[in-house]
Amino acid sequence: MLHVANGDHALSVLRAAGLPGEVTAWSDVLDQGPVRGLPGTPEFRAPRAEWLAENGAGAADQVRAQLEAWDEALRTPAEETVLWFEADLTCQLGLLHHLVLIDASAVVTQEPVPQQKEFAALLAQRRRYDRAQARKAWEAIAAPDPRGIASLDLSGLPQQMGPALRRLLEELPEPASGLSRTERAILEEEGSFPRVQAREAVPWITDLFFARAMTELHEAGMFDEPARTECLAGRLDYRTRAVDRWVCGVLLRGTGCFRWDGAAVVAP
Repeated sequence: MLHVANGDHALSVLRAAGLPGEVTAWSDVLDQGPVRGLPGTPEFRAPRAEWLAENGAGAADQVRAQLEAWDEALRTPAEETVLWFEADLTCQLGLLHHLVLIDASAVVTQEPVPQQKEFAALLAQRRRYDRAQARKAWEAIAAPDPRGIASLDLSGLPQQMGPALRRLLEELPEPASGLSRTERAILEEEGSFPRVQAREAVPWITDLFFARAMTELHEAGMFDEPARTECLAGRLDYRTRAVDRWVCGVLLRGTGCFRWDGAAVVAP
């Protein structure tokens, strides 16, 4: 049996849990940077490696080698592969990636894996999910047009998938202010990471990428007045100042981009 953890912290916890078989980790953060193409391919990894390297993850060739090593670890021959994932956006995107790439069962917990105690009981409750639905969901989130995400049939996937993908759509800019949900929270909470995290039903963004979003807002002058107040009120569009940004397969460039009005995707 091969157990796959999402991240090194969960890896250490699963190793200490005494589960039968081997444990490995896959630690890419698909809620950040470009998500285009099929999992497990050089065409998918190359733009991610370039983006991650540009955003502080290391040299591009080293990042590319790490992404390839994680994918190869997923393909390790085993009688059964078990994916251990949580409810947050990062985990649910990773779960889609893995269900497309390999045949596996999964343990999906609402609370973080490191907070779990009864690992044997959780393992006994592992399930197999609908890989065809996972493939369609992956195609939707990796598309340059996000309008297919809201209408996906997710009935054969974990119950946490629907809320996670809605949270993904909320990272598109609002129609008037041009702020994503995260960017709005950063401005409203004056850059406090703990307070922004507390506003999330299921926290997901890492401190590294939180800092990146805050730096971009700061460099665009969005913490200055009256820009901050005007933007929060919808009278100033942050996208007139913002740098390009990826939301999985969607590249936000300038003001003519896809947006989220709280109920539906708004086309450019």
